[in-house]
Amino acid sequence: MRKALAGLLFVPAVASAEFMSGNNLLSDMNGSNMRQMLAIGYVMGVTDVFTTVTVCPPNGITSGQVHDTIKKHLEDNPSIRHFTADSLIRNKLEAIWPCSRGRGA
Repeated sequence: MRKALAGLLFVPAVASAEFMSGNNLLSDMNGSNMRQMLAIGYVMGVTDVFTTVTVCPPNGITSGQVHDTIKKHLEDNPSIRHFTADSLIRNKLEAIWPCSRGRGA
């Protein structure tokens, strides 16, 4: 029963995560503890998708560092926040941690 109830808590978050803008993501990053945790999860999920494909972060990087990097990027660039959050995350991480030839794409 508890597992079913816990699963229901995440259904709205998953359904709305398909099309999240940079504005939505920044709002979550500055929101309640639950919204902040969802934002970290979203950022790390997108990061994981592209890691070793087009993004090669240095060893030892933490989820907090990735989150802080993306949050600062969104705060510093309000003119691009209407784009999808996944594309903003990907573009920023590819710019700072591109994969070299022979490693990833």
